[in-house]
Amino acid sequence: MGNYRKHKKSKYKHIRIIGIVILFGAIAFGIYSLSEKTFTNKKLSALHIAQTNNSPKKTNEVNGYISSDSPKAVSGSMQIVANSGVPQWVKVPSNEQLNRFTDMSKDGLTIYRINNPEVLKTVTTLKTPRRSMTDIEKEYPNTLIMNASAFNMTTGQIVGFQINNGFLLNDWAVGNYLQYAFVINKNGSCKIYDSTTPASTIIKNGAAQSYDFGTALIRDGKTVPSDGSVNWEIHAFIANDKSNNLYVILSDTNAGYDNIMKGVASLHLENMLLLDSGGSSQLSVKGKTIVASQDNRAVPDYIVMK
Repeated sequence: MGNYRKHKKSKYKHIRIIGIVILFGAIAFGIYSLSEKTFTNKKLSALHIAQTNNSPKKTNEVNGYISSDSPKAVSGSMQIVANSGVPQWVKVPSNEQLNRFTDMSKDGLTIYRINNPEVLKTVTTLKTPRRSMTDIEKEYPNTLIMNASAFNMTTGQIVGFQINNGFLLNDWAVGNYLQYAFVINKNGSCKIYDSTTPASTIIKNGAAQSYDFGTALIRDGKTVPSDGSVNWEIHAFIANDKSNNLYVILSDTNAGYDNIMKGVASLHLENMLLLDSGGSSQLSVKGKTIVASQDNRAVPDYIVMK
């Protein structure tokens, strides 16, 4: 009987030990699982952050994305000049022979195609005085005239990347955001450059004039995703097609990015750049007002074509 009791106690003792071992094993496994899950979640979270940082960020607009890691602007590659001299005409040849000015307006867009024109840029210094469209019409009769680059509304000083007569008036702004300029070269070819290309290279490549304000919508024949800057306002654009015809384009209020891009799709444009918009938007053809400024605004920079 005594041996039986000892055996029974010993049996219960072994069972308790096994139970304790199992309990501690379960606890250890739980701690390991929780740690592993936490570590995995941290890795996934870090991976998500890394992917997010290297991926395009969506704009407030439903139309497109912008890069989250815009390259630094290359500025200071050459000396700027205080005055580029008297504005010079630049011939922009096309391989087609068409009417000089052709109205192609449609669907909330004012569109003029310009074939084989000579082109002049009015800004010659950063402090070129603002002038009304009427003044420019008197100086350059029988021409097509549209507002061009932006300016500081307080000081009146021209802003953005500015070249005239082959001289650099204003360099890319220092910053980590991509800037664009529509450039007409001395040989009449057209190209959109961005702020990753230094001014010295652009001028070495033959730049005669540049126009700057906003984003490129089409570049080298390819559509650039919307960055949200083309909104409900009236907008002005400069463009060229594969045959090197020039285009001036003004959108009606509330036209929007999608309608604008659909409206120009049939033109097969090579480049299209947003110019100064809103109240500055205005167009005159041979002395006739086609699009009037909303507030009769005088501006310093016009593109003139004859």
